[in-house]
Amino acid sequence: MNATQILILLYGRDAHLLDTRKWVLQSLGYRVQIMHRLADLHQIPQTTPVALLVLCHTLSAKECADAVDRATALWPQIKKLALVRDTSRRPSDVLGQVQQTLDGPAPLLRMVGEMVGYAGSSSCSHTY
Repeated sequence: MNATQILILLYGRDAHLLDTRKWVLQSLGYRVQIMHRLADLHQIPQTTPVALLVLCHTLSAKECADAVDRATALWPQIKKLALVRDTSRRPSDVLGQVQQTLDGPAPLLRMVGEMVGYAGSSSCSHTY
C-alpha cells in the first residue's frame, strides 16, 4: 500500500487523547480520521479503504466489538488494534494490542508500522 494512502481510524471517548494520537500519526505521514461515536463511522468516505482501526482504552468491550463488526463489514481487510491499560482486557477479533505505558507513543507507532507499514516522510516529520 502506498504510504500516502494508509488511512487509520481512531475511535475513543477522550478527544484530547485522540487528537494527540492523530497528530503523532500524521507527523509520520499517515492519514488519520477520528471517531467519537460509532455513528461517525458512516461519515468516513468509502472510496479509500481504512487500513487500521485503533480502539482506545476509553471504550467498553461492547463498544469495541460493535466497532470491529461495523468496520469489518465496510472494509473486510481492515486490521484492528486495541490500546489497553490491562492486557487481559483485549477485545475479541483484534489482531494487535498495545498496553498504555509511560513510554510515550513509541509502542503505538511500532505496532502501527508492523500492522500496516510505515508511512513516508511528511512535511511535519522533520526534526528542526
